[in-house]
Amino acid sequence: MTKKSRYLGYMFATLAATFNGMVGIFSVKIMDYGLHPITVVFYKCLIGTSVITTWLIISRKIGKWIEYLKDNYAKIGICAFCGFFMACYFETLSYNHLKVPVAVFLLLGSSLITTFVLSSLLNKQKIKNYQILSCIIALLGLWLIFETCVIHINQASLLGILPAILAGIGYGTFLSLSSKFELGSGLIVLNSLLLFGALYLFTPFLCLSFQMLPSMQSFLLLLALTLLPTIGGLWCTMRALVLLKSETVQLVELSEPLFALIFAYLILQQQLTYLQLAGGMCIIISIYINSFGWKISILNTSIKTPTISA
Repeated sequence: MTKKSRYLGYMFATLAATFNGMVGIFSVKIMDYGLHPITVVFYKCLIGTSVITTWLIISRKIGKWIEYLKDNYAKIGICAFCGFFMACYFETLSYNHLKVPVAVFLLLGSSLITTFVLSSLLNKQKIKNYQILSCIIALLGLWLIFETCVIHINQASLLGILPAILAGIGYGTFLSLSSKFELGSGLIVLNSLLLFGALYLFTPFLCLSFQMLPSMQSFLLLLALTLLPTIGGLWCTMRALVLLKSETVQLVELSEPLFALIFAYLILQQQLTYLQLAGGMCIIISIYINSFGWKISILNTSIKTPTISA
């Protein structure tokens, strides 16, 4: 992989984290109109696949999309189940028993560990010491960002902790399998994932939704949620997975809470703390170690003095 491709991968992963940091802002405002969280997730998948399908028809690429689905429906189905049903459904379920920051901390932490372990197993590679160090520093960064809320985990219900962890395992599995299956990137791949996501979420949508149709105000917010964090964020994630290792993408996307805090500061006037900024720095350091730690390992190996046998 060239240096230019690697930098592009970091750029796309950072853009994905930026887009994903908008999810909470839009979701909170949409749910203020009375929409159930499952309804929000289902509608963003449905609107997303409707918008992209329309574009594929206009651009005369609908045939390529159908061919792609025929060739990759099993892989797409598995990845969409992990990335949309598991991640979105269980994340939403955890919010019924946990505070949102606690749920997000557990989700991101379990997702990080899952990505590192599963990527190592799928690629049949031993986890290096610098990778373990980068993972520990990243978890420390998450703890600093959510420090004021993490202390309540001991008091939280097990009914909330388990779904949050399952959501993180789902998203980590999605990243690892998408990279392993080499799904590629682009609107055709994205539309396939959104279609399967809408199908998986249709049953929970019917069972849990109290309001089936959104109002005009909430629909406009849903459209913004679909175009920016969903289509924009997922497209950047899939593009980054083509250029970087899945565990590297996961580490870079851990900057999502930092972007969410910045957006909350700019839009909702919520104050940032020094601990949260320190947590962001820890995540940046962990990305650097994971990205360039292999060079340190090679350097340490090369400068070792050879032993002389008698």
